[in-house]
Amino acid sequence: MRIYAAADIHANAERIEHIRSVISEHLPDVLVLAGDVISYFRPRPVFEQFNAMGVSVLMVRGNSDPGYVDKYFQKYPNLASLHLNKVFVQSVPFVGLSGTIPLPFRNRLRFFEKALMNTAYPMIDSQTILVVHTPPWGCLDQVAGRFHSGSKNVRELVDKTQPRLLICGHIHEAAGIDRIGDTTVVNCGMPGTGKGMMIELKHGEKPAVEMV
Repeated sequence: MRIYAAADIHANAERIEHIRSVISEHLPDVLVLAGDVISYFRPRPVFEQFNAMGVSVLMVRGNSDPGYVDKYFQKYPNLASLHLNKVFVQSVPFVGLSGTIPLPFRNRLRFFEKALMNTAYPMIDSQTILVVHTPPWGCLDQVAGRFHSGSKNVRELVDKTQPRLLICGHIHEAAGIDRIGDTTVVNCGMPGTGKGMMIELKHGEKPAVEMV
């Protein structure tokens, strides 16, 4: 299976056009958007563009995606929210957690974060593709190359469940690929690179990731 992943689009026309071009050229099976897709206002034009790209779109909200955008997932057949949902693509399970609350030198997903995590734990196993906006603490989460600013609860979730793949964004300058145990971590934030990440999944192999 081929996944194209991007985050931190912020309704930017050039980033949306880049995603459209990559989808047309590489024909991924699914597009994953790891939050900050719009910029607080006017989600309809952005969602209409993604809905028309001819590929299924799975999304979590970031800190610039207000809660009211969830209603748009009912209006566009190619868009689906992953927040506390398990969605299968070619028998591969995707699970997501929406939201981010930036704090000095670290982030949380939301208030009452522990309750959210308790709901998420039983949904995740070694075959899961986990999608969040905030990176796990200590992995692809450094601001200015100095300060870790990821989520400690996301890190604990990954340490304990070891999903096959974690897709995140949020820390723009930390876009890249890393590992936590058996989990491949991909920060696909676009502002730092202007590109997203193409991820190839093959049975019994570690995910192969390329920036495109």
